[in-house]
Amino acid sequence: MTAPMELREFIQKLDDAHQLRRITREVDWKYEIGDLTRQELSPLLFENVKGYPGHTVFTNGLINRAAIATALALPPDVAREDLVRQLRERIEAKPVQPNHVFGGPVFENALSGSQVDLFQLPVPWWNRSDAGRYVGTWHVNISRDPDDGRYNLGVYRMQVLNRNQATISTSPKSHLGIHFTKAEAQGKPLPAAVVIGVSEAVFIAAAAGYSGGMDEYELAGALQQCPVSLATCKTIDLDVPAGAEILLEGFLHPGVRVLDGPYFDYAGKATSNPRAYLFEVNRMSFRTNPVFRGALVGHSAAEDIQLFSILSEVGLFDFHGSRIRRALQIIFLKNGFFHAFQVVGRLGPSLFRREKKQSWN
Repeated sequence: MTAPMELREFIQKLDDAHQLRRITREVDWKYEIGDLTRQELSPLLFENVKGYPGHTVFTNGLINRAAIATALALPPDVAREDLVRQLRERIEAKPVQPNHVFGGPVFENALSGSQVDLFQLPVPWWNRSDAGRYVGTWHVNISRDPDDGRYNLGVYRMQVLNRNQATISTSPKSHLGIHFTKAEAQGKPLPAAVVIGVSEAVFIAAAAGYSGGMDEYELAGALQQCPVSLATCKTIDLDVPAGAEILLEGFLHPGVRVLDGPYFDYAGKATSNPRAYLFEVNRMSFRTNPVFRGALVGHSAAEDIQLFSILSEVGLFDFHGSRIRRALQIIFLKNGFFHAFQVVGRLGPSLFRREKKQSWN
Protein backbone atom coordinates (compact mmCIF):
# COMPACT_ATOMS: atom_id res chain seq x y z
CA MET A 1 0.00 0.00 0.00
CA THR A 2 1.20 3.53 -0.81
CA ALA A 3 -1.68 5.33 0.94
CA PRO A 4 -3.79 4.40 3.96
CA MET A 5 -7.09 2.65 3.34
CA GLU A 6 -9.45 5.18 4.87
CA LEU A 7 -12.93 4.10 5.94
CA ARG A 8 -14.67 5.03 2.67
CA GLU A 9 -12.21 3.04 0.61
CA PHE A 10 -12.58 0.08 2.97
CA ILE A 11 -16.36 0.17 2.59
CA GLN A 12 -16.00 0.27 -1.19
CA LYS A 13 -13.63 -2.70 -1.16
CA LEU A 14 -16.11 -4.67 0.93
CA ASP A 15 -18.80 -3.75 -1.58
CA ASP A 16 -16.64 -4.76 -4.54
CA ALA A 17 -15.99 -8.13 -2.87
CA HIS A 18 -19.74 -8.62 -2.26
CA GLN A 19 -19.16 -8.61 1.50
CA LEU A 20 -21.19 -5.46 2.20
CA ARG A 21 -24.93 -5.23 2.66
CA ARG A 22 -26.38 -1.82 1.83
CA ILE A 23 -29.63 -1.03 3.63
CA THR A 24 -31.43 1.65 1.64
CA ARG A 25 -34.82 1.67 3.37
CA GLU A 26 -35.35 4.10 6.23
CA VAL A 27 -34.14 2.78 9.59
CA ASP A 28 -34.52 4.30 13.03
CA TRP A 29 -31.41 5.22 15.00
CA LYS A 30 -33.29 4.19 18.15
CA TYR A 31 -32.96 0.42 18.58
CA GLU A 32 -33.46 -0.58 14.92
CA ILE A 33 -29.85 -0.08 13.81
CA GLY A 34 -28.73 -2.07 16.84
CA ASP A 35 -31.26 -4.83 16.21
CA LEU A 36 -30.22 -5.24 12.57
CA THR A 37 -26.51 -5.14 13.46
CA ARG A 38 -27.04 -8.01 15.87
CA GLN A 39 -29.13 -10.03 13.42
CA GLU A 40 -27.09 -9.57 10.24
CA LEU A 41 -23.57 -10.95 10.68
CA SER A 42 -22.08 -9.07 7.73
CA PRO A 43 -20.74 -5.53 7.18
CA LEU A 44 -23.73 -3.16 7.05
CA LEU A 45 -24.09 0.33 5.59
CA PHE A 46 -27.28 2.13 6.64
CA GLU A 47 -27.88 4.73 3.94
CA ASN A 48 -31.21 6.17 5.08
CA VAL A 49 -31.23 6.97 8.80
CA LYS A 50 -34.43 8.51 10.10
CA GLY A 51 -33.98 12.25 10.66
CA TYR A 52 -30.43 12.35 9.26
CA PRO A 53 -30.40 13.00 5.50
CA GLY A 54 -26.91 12.87 4.00
CA HIS A 55 -25.55 10.73 6.85
CA THR A 56 -24.76 7.01 6.82
CA VAL A 57 -23.96 4.55 9.60
CA PHE A 58 -21.49 1.68 9.13
CA THR A 59 -21.39 -1.33 11.46
CA ASN A 60 -19.99 -4.88 11.56
CA GLY A 61 -16.93 -3.79 9.59
CA LEU A 62 -14.69 -6.48 11.13
CA ILE A 63 -17.37 -9.09 11.74
CA ASN A 64 -15.39 -11.97 10.22
CA ARG A 65 -11.93 -13.01 9.04
CA ALA A 66 -12.62 -11.98 5.44
CA ALA A 67 -13.50 -8.44 6.50
CA ILE A 68 -10.47 -8.17 8.81
CA ALA A 69 -8.24 -9.37 5.98
CA THR A 70 -9.76 -6.82 3.58
CA ALA A 71 -9.08 -4.03 6.08
CA LEU A 72 -5.42 -5.05 6.10
CA ALA A 73 -5.20 -5.31 2.29
CA LEU A 74 -4.97 -9.11 2.38
CA PRO A 75 -7.03 -11.55 0.29
CA PRO A 76 -10.47 -12.10 1.84
CA ASP A 77 -10.01 -15.89 1.69
CA VAL A 78 -6.73 -15.83 3.62
CA ALA A 79 -6.42 -18.66 6.15
CA ARG A 80 -6.47 -17.67 9.81
CA GLU A 81 -2.90 -18.88 10.41
CA ASP A 82 -1.67 -16.81 7.46
CA LEU A 83 -3.54 -13.74 8.67
CA VAL A 84 -1.98 -14.12 12.12
CA ARG A 85 1.48 -14.64 10.60
CA GLN A 86 1.12 -11.50 8.47
CA LEU A 87 0.08 -9.49 11.51
CA ARG A 88 3.05 -10.76 13.54
CA GLU A 89 5.46 -9.86 10.76
CA ARG A 90 4.05 -6.35 10.46
CA ILE A 91 4.12 -5.77 14.21
CA GLU A 92 7.69 -7.04 14.53
CA ALA A 93 8.92 -5.01 11.56
CA LYS A 94 10.36 -1.50 11.88
CA PRO A 95 7.67 0.94 13.12
CA VAL A 96 6.21 3.22 10.45
CA GLN A 97 6.27 6.81 11.65
CA PRO A 98 3.28 9.03 10.79
CA ASN A 99 3.56 11.99 8.47
CA HIS A 100 2.08 15.40 9.15
CA VAL A 101 -0.18 17.26 6.77
CA PHE A 102 -1.87 20.64 6.87
CA GLY A 103 -5.58 20.14 7.20
CA GLY A 104 -7.47 17.19 5.76
CA PRO A 105 -10.94 15.92 4.84
CA VAL A 106 -12.04 15.78 8.49
CA PHE A 107 -11.96 19.61 8.60
CA GLU A 108 -14.32 20.11 5.64
CA ASN A 109 -17.15 21.23 7.96
CA ALA A 110 -16.94 22.60 11.49
CA LEU A 111 -19.12 23.70 14.40
CA SER A 112 -17.67 25.58 17.37
CA GLY A 113 -18.83 26.86 20.73
CA SER A 114 -22.60 27.10 21.04
CA GLN A 115 -23.00 25.55 17.57
CA VAL A 116 -21.64 22.19 18.76
CA ASP A 117 -24.41 19.62 18.86
CA LEU A 118 -23.67 15.91 19.17
CA PHE A 119 -27.29 15.20 18.27
CA GLN A 120 -26.51 16.34 14.73
CA LEU A 121 -24.74 13.00 14.36
CA PRO A 122 -26.81 9.84 13.71
CA VAL A 123 -25.73 8.28 16.98
CA PRO A 124 -27.60 5.00 17.54
CA TRP A 125 -29.38 3.97 20.70
CA TRP A 126 -27.94 0.49 20.42
CA ASN A 127 -29.86 -1.56 23.00
CA ARG A 128 -33.13 -1.22 24.86
CA SER A 129 -31.25 -1.72 28.13
CA ASP A 130 -28.88 1.19 27.43
CA ALA A 131 -29.29 4.49 29.24
CA GLY A 132 -29.11 6.46 26.02
CA ARG A 133 -27.20 7.03 22.79
CA TYR A 134 -23.52 6.01 22.65
CA VAL A 135 -21.38 8.12 20.33
CA GLY A 136 -18.27 6.13 21.22
CA THR A 137 -18.40 2.40 20.46
CA TRP A 138 -15.94 2.02 17.54
CA HIS A 139 -13.86 5.19 17.70
CA VAL A 140 -10.49 6.35 19.00
CA ASN A 141 -9.81 8.46 22.11
CA ILE A 142 -6.60 10.50 21.80
CA SER A 143 -4.65 12.12 24.64
CA ARG A 144 -1.09 12.98 25.64
CA ASP A 145 0.82 12.41 28.87
CA PRO A 146 1.04 15.82 30.64
CA ASP A 147 4.61 15.02 31.74
CA ASP A 148 6.36 13.69 28.65
CA GLY A 149 3.86 14.46 25.88
CA ARG A 150 3.60 10.86 24.68
CA TYR A 151 0.41 9.94 22.88
CA ASN A 152 -2.13 7.33 23.79
CA LEU A 153 -4.79 5.97 21.47
CA GLY A 154 -7.54 4.02 23.18
CA VAL A 155 -11.16 2.94 22.84
CA TYR A 156 -13.34 3.90 25.80
CA ARG A 157 -17.12 3.89 25.60
CA MET A 158 -18.87 7.26 25.43
CA GLN A 159 -22.50 8.10 26.23
CA VAL A 160 -24.03 11.33 24.94
CA LEU A 161 -25.25 13.44 27.88
CA ASN A 162 -26.33 16.59 26.08
CA ARG A 163 -25.46 18.61 22.98
CA ASN A 164 -21.80 19.16 23.93
CA GLN A 165 -20.99 16.68 26.70
CA ALA A 166 -20.37 12.95 26.81
CA THR A 167 -18.98 10.43 29.24
CA ILE A 168 -15.68 8.63 28.82
CA SER A 169 -15.78 5.40 30.78
CA THR A 170 -12.42 3.82 31.50
CA SER A 171 -10.32 2.44 34.31
CA PRO A 172 -7.90 4.74 36.16
CA LYS A 173 -5.29 2.11 35.25
CA SER A 174 -5.77 2.70 31.52
CA HIS A 175 -3.32 4.99 29.75
CA LEU A 176 -5.99 7.67 29.40
CA GLY A 177 -6.79 7.26 33.09
CA ILE A 178 -3.12 7.78 33.95
CA HIS A 179 -2.97 10.90 31.77
CA PHE A 180 -6.09 12.31 33.42
CA THR A 181 -4.85 11.54 36.94
CA LYS A 182 -1.68 13.53 36.25
CA ALA A 183 -3.59 16.49 34.82
CA GLU A 184 -6.10 16.39 37.66
CA ALA A 185 -3.31 16.42 40.25
CA GLN A 186 -2.21 19.71 38.69
CA GLY A 187 -5.78 21.04 38.77
CA LYS A 188 -5.84 21.24 34.98
CA PRO A 189 -8.26 19.89 32.36
CA LEU A 190 -6.87 17.25 30.04
CA PRO A 191 -7.08 18.05 26.32
CA ALA A 192 -8.67 15.12 24.49
CA ALA A 193 -9.84 14.32 20.99
CA VAL A 194 -12.21 11.69 19.64
CA VAL A 195 -12.12 10.51 16.04
CA ILE A 196 -14.91 8.43 14.52
CA GLY A 197 -14.58 6.72 11.17
CA VAL A 198 -10.82 6.25 11.00
CA SER A 199 -9.03 3.58 8.99
CA GLU A 200 -9.57 0.19 10.58
CA ALA A 201 -5.80 -0.14 11.05
CA VAL A 202 -5.81 2.94 13.30
CA PHE A 203 -8.73 1.51 15.26
CA ILE A 204 -7.01 -1.86 15.63
CA ALA A 205 -3.88 -0.14 16.96
CA ALA A 206 -5.98 1.82 19.47
CA ALA A 207 -7.85 -1.30 20.60
CA ALA A 208 -4.64 -3.34 20.96
CA GLY A 209 -2.97 -3.88 24.32
CA TYR A 210 0.15 -1.95 23.31
CA SER A 211 2.82 -1.26 25.95
CA GLY A 212 2.76 2.12 27.65
CA GLY A 213 5.05 4.64 25.99
CA MET A 214 4.80 2.89 22.63
CA ASP A 215 3.34 4.92 19.78
CA GLU A 216 0.04 3.51 18.48
CA TYR A 217 0.30 5.72 15.38
CA GLU A 218 3.49 3.86 14.50
CA LEU A 219 1.76 0.54 15.17
CA ALA A 220 -1.12 1.57 12.88
CA GLY A 221 1.41 2.50 10.20
CA ALA A 222 3.01 -0.93 10.52
CA LEU A 223 -0.37 -2.65 10.32
CA GLN A 224 -1.40 -0.79 7.16
CA GLN A 225 2.18 -0.73 5.82
CA CYS A 226 2.18 3.02 5.18
CA PRO A 227 2.29 6.12 7.38
CA VAL A 228 -0.79 7.49 9.11
CA SER A 229 -1.43 11.04 7.91
CA LEU A 230 -1.88 13.35 10.91
CA ALA A 231 -3.17 16.90 11.20
CA THR A 232 -3.23 19.14 14.26
CA CYS A 233 -6.53 19.97 15.93
CA LYS A 234 -7.73 23.56 15.73
CA THR A 235 -8.35 24.22 19.44
CA ILE A 236 -6.04 21.79 21.27
CA ASP A 237 -2.48 20.57 20.74
CA LEU A 238 -3.22 17.05 19.55
CA ASP A 239 -2.53 15.36 16.22
CA VAL A 240 -5.34 13.28 14.76
CA PRO A 241 -5.86 11.19 11.60
CA ALA A 242 -6.59 13.70 8.84
CA GLY A 243 -8.78 11.25 6.92
CA ALA A 244 -11.23 10.57 9.77
CA GLU A 245 -14.93 11.09 9.17
CA ILE A 246 -15.70 12.96 12.42
CA LEU A 247 -13.51 14.79 14.96
CA LEU A 248 -14.50 15.99 18.43
CA GLU A 249 -12.10 18.35 20.23
CA GLY A 250 -12.43 19.13 23.92
CA PHE A 251 -11.34 18.59 27.51
CA LEU A 252 -11.79 16.20 30.43
CA HIS A 253 -12.72 18.26 33.49
CA PRO A 254 -10.74 17.72 36.72
CA GLY A 255 -12.63 16.91 39.88
CA VAL A 256 -15.75 15.81 38.01
CA ARG A 257 -17.22 12.32 37.76
CA VAL A 258 -20.50 11.40 36.08
CA LEU A 259 -22.70 8.35 35.66
CA ASP A 260 -22.18 6.33 32.49
CA GLY A 261 -24.72 3.66 31.64
CA PRO A 262 -26.20 1.22 32.00
CA TYR A 263 -24.73 0.02 28.72
CA PHE A 264 -24.86 -3.52 27.32
CA ASP A 265 -21.14 -4.24 27.18
CA TYR A 266 -18.80 -6.81 25.61
CA ALA A 267 -19.49 -9.39 28.33
CA GLY A 268 -23.20 -9.54 27.51
CA LYS A 269 -24.57 -7.61 30.46
CA ALA A 270 -25.63 -4.04 31.19
CA THR A 271 -23.10 -2.23 33.35
CA SER A 272 -22.82 1.26 34.82
CA ASN A 273 -19.86 3.37 35.83
CA PRO A 274 -20.67 6.10 38.38
CA ARG A 275 -17.15 7.54 38.11
CA ALA A 276 -16.83 8.14 34.38
CA TYR A 277 -14.98 11.21 33.15
CA LEU A 278 -16.84 14.21 31.71
CA PHE A 279 -15.79 15.14 28.17
CA GLU A 280 -16.86 18.59 27.00
CA VAL A 281 -16.72 19.22 23.25
CA ASN A 282 -15.75 22.73 22.15
CA ARG A 283 -15.41 21.96 18.45
CA MET A 284 -16.67 19.25 16.11
CA SER A 285 -15.65 18.86 12.50
CA PHE A 286 -16.61 16.32 9.89
CA ARG A 287 -16.38 15.37 6.25
CA THR A 288 -19.19 16.23 3.89
CA ASN A 289 -21.83 13.47 4.15
CA PRO A 290 -19.94 11.80 6.99
CA VAL A 291 -19.99 8.07 7.67
CA PHE A 292 -20.68 7.34 11.34
CA ARG A 293 -18.79 4.20 12.44
CA GLY A 294 -20.24 2.30 15.36
CA ALA A 295 -20.54 -1.19 16.78
CA LEU A 296 -23.08 -3.37 18.55
CA VAL A 297 -21.28 -5.42 21.20
CA GLY A 298 -22.42 -7.87 23.83
CA HIS A 299 -23.09 -11.00 21.79
CA SER A 300 -20.67 -13.82 21.10
CA ALA A 301 -20.46 -13.17 17.34
CA ALA A 302 -19.91 -9.39 17.66
CA GLU A 303 -17.10 -7.77 15.71
CA ASP A 304 -15.18 -6.67 18.80
CA ILE A 305 -14.84 -10.29 19.92
CA GLN A 306 -13.76 -11.36 16.43
CA LEU A 307 -11.02 -8.73 16.57
CA PHE A 308 -10.04 -9.65 20.15
CA SER A 309 -9.60 -13.24 19.00
CA ILE A 310 -7.05 -12.20 16.36
CA LEU A 311 -5.29 -9.79 18.73
CA SER A 312 -4.95 -12.53 21.34
CA GLU A 313 -2.99 -14.61 18.81
CA VAL A 314 -0.37 -11.87 18.39
CA GLY A 315 -0.09 -10.89 22.05
CA LEU A 316 -2.00 -7.61 21.80
CA PHE A 317 -5.06 -8.33 23.95
CA ASP A 318 -5.17 -6.58 27.33
CA PHE A 319 -8.10 -5.15 29.30
CA HIS A 320 -5.92 -3.74 32.14
CA GLY A 321 -7.68 -6.05 34.57
CA SER A 322 -6.87 -9.09 36.70
CA ARG A 323 -4.06 -11.24 35.35
CA ILE A 324 -6.07 -14.37 36.07
CA ARG A 325 -9.08 -13.06 34.18
CA ARG A 326 -6.94 -11.93 31.25
CA ALA A 327 -5.18 -15.30 31.02
CA LEU A 328 -8.51 -17.13 30.94
CA GLN A 329 -9.94 -14.77 28.35
CA ILE A 330 -6.93 -15.21 26.08
CA ILE A 331 -7.26 -19.00 26.23
CA PHE A 332 -10.95 -18.81 25.32
CA LEU A 333 -10.38 -16.26 22.55
CA LYS A 334 -7.62 -18.30 20.92
CA ASN A 335 -9.76 -21.42 20.92
CA GLY A 336 -12.94 -19.74 19.69
CA PHE A 337 -14.87 -20.20 22.95
CA PHE A 338 -16.43 -16.76 22.71
CA HIS A 339 -19.34 -17.38 25.05
CA ALA A 340 -16.93 -18.59 27.75
CA PHE A 341 -14.87 -15.42 27.14
CA GLN A 342 -17.98 -13.37 27.89
CA VAL A 343 -18.82 -15.38 31.00
CA VAL A 344 -15.38 -14.65 32.45
CA GLY A 345 -15.92 -10.99 31.65
CA ARG A 346 -19.08 -11.01 33.78
CA LEU A 347 -17.30 -12.26 36.87
CA GLY A 348 -16.75 -9.57 39.47
CA PRO A 349 -13.19 -8.43 40.27
CA SER A 350 -13.65 -9.47 43.90
CA LEU A 351 -13.68 -13.14 42.82
CA PHE A 352 -10.22 -12.82 41.28
CA ARG A 353 -8.91 -10.91 44.30
CA ARG A 354 -10.05 -13.76 46.57
CA GLU A 355 -8.34 -16.31 44.34
CA LYS A 356 -5.14 -14.28 44.39
CA LYS A 357 -5.23 -13.93 48.18
CA GLN A 358 -5.76 -17.66 48.60
CA SER A 359 -2.81 -18.42 46.38
CA TRP A 360 -0.51 -16.62 48.82
CA ASN A 361 -1.51 -18.87 51.75
